[in-house]
Amino acid sequence: MGNPIVSLAGGSAEPLTFLLMLLSFGFLVIARRWPIGLALLLAALLGAVVNGEFFPLRHLVEGAFSYLDPILVIAAAMILMRTLADSGALESLGRAAEEHFRNQPVLLLGLLMLIIMFPGMITGSSTASVLTTGAMAGSIIIRLGLSRERTAAIIAMGGVLGMVAPPVNIPAMIIGGGVDLPYSGFDGPLALAAFPLAIIILYTLAAPVLRRPAATVSVGNAESAQSPVQTGSPRLALWRALVGPLVATVLMLGPRIAPARIADPGLPLVFIAATLASLAVLPRFKLFASMTRAIDESLPVLGILCGVGAFIQVMTLTGCRGWLVSLMTGAPSWAIVAAAAVSIPLFGAVSAFGSASVLGVPFLLSLLGRNEIVTTAALSLLASLGDLMLPAALAATLAAQVTGVDDRRKVLRLCILPALLTIAVAVLMLIFAPKIGRWFQ
Repeated sequence: MGNPIVSLAGGSAEPLTFLLMLLSFGFLVIARRWPIGLALLLAALLGAVVNGEFFPLRHLVEGAFSYLDPILVIAAAMILMRTLADSGALESLGRAAEEHFRNQPVLLLGLLMLIIMFPGMITGSSTASVLTTGAMAGSIIIRLGLSRERTAAIIAMGGVLGMVAPPVNIPAMIIGGGVDLPYSGFDGPLALAAFPLAIIILYTLAAPVLRRPAATVSVGNAESAQSPVQTGSPRLALWRALVGPLVATVLMLGPRIAPARIADPGLPLVFIAATLASLAVLPRFKLFASMTRAIDESLPVLGILCGVGAFIQVMTLTGCRGWLVSLMTGAPSWAIVAAAAVSIPLFGAVSAFGSASVLGVPFLLSLLGRNEIVTTAALSLLASLGDLMLPAALAATLAAQVTGVDDRRKVLRLCILPALLTIAVAVLMLIFAPKIGRWFQ
């Protein structure tokens, strides 16, 4: 590295470099409205240049490819989700759930919450959940008699917790990748972090419906009961709609059940195989247009991952990462946990993935030795809340749009208590990480 441009009198340049990188990133995203991935890349370039590395091409490229595995996972998962959506499989699942459980709102709501979370579980994106199954499930929940605002809050929280739940958690992959922690053994801690919270939040928000006598709770009228989801998509046999998800489940569980006999194909290949199985049994649709749309929808997230990798690489190159870790290491553990609970969700207002990389990695390094897998799961839970933070509040904004709520603030107000509960769960997981880790050994 050449002579640094920035320096601190009597001290190191790392704090000023880190501040410049953060300010340039925030300026480009908030003031100039640049794509997050491109803003991260330019902020990384600035950090390298001011430290005397005027041609950091190797570091930027190497960093951009740091998260190649998550990039392939997201692209393959989005192709599977778009196949299920455009073929009518998702709507058929919604119809089946509504028809079989329309007079049992407790079971119906639980099943719908799982359906809402499913796209986030395989893509690691709350946006995928809200815009696909969230829109479909929302119409059913509204017909149960729940207000549009509460329905939107359920969809928003389902999307956020879906991106936390296994098998795919991109913030956890980013945080683990920053310390060379393999993405293995996360299923139990992530399930513990996401599913109990999802059930508690769901039934709390849906309380007005659940308090009504069972006989008065039904979905729609007699006409709508015959065709619950009025979208014009062809009605499919349930087994045809479930082929893709079942193939993916078997391929993911097989290596865990019999690791000595069944090789792990990797998540990208799992989702491609599930897509091919779905195409074999589902009705024909515009395949090329669907695949193009899937990649187009995933590009913003893929760009963020490339930018995140370059940003972390330059933080390591310039010593900012080590400076942050050394700063945190001297603090008591309770202060680190409190700082994580506040700063990671707030920084996630710019980007949940950016928060996971810029703050999540140093926090994990400062908490090494306290069961890294559980700690990473808890930090990813905090990072996911960035999709509820202003100014973007992406999950709440999109949930308001798909449910017809004209003011997203009504949705955000309903998400305050669920978000605080989520922070509390993450803090407890951080505090008791060693004990929780022993549950999954």
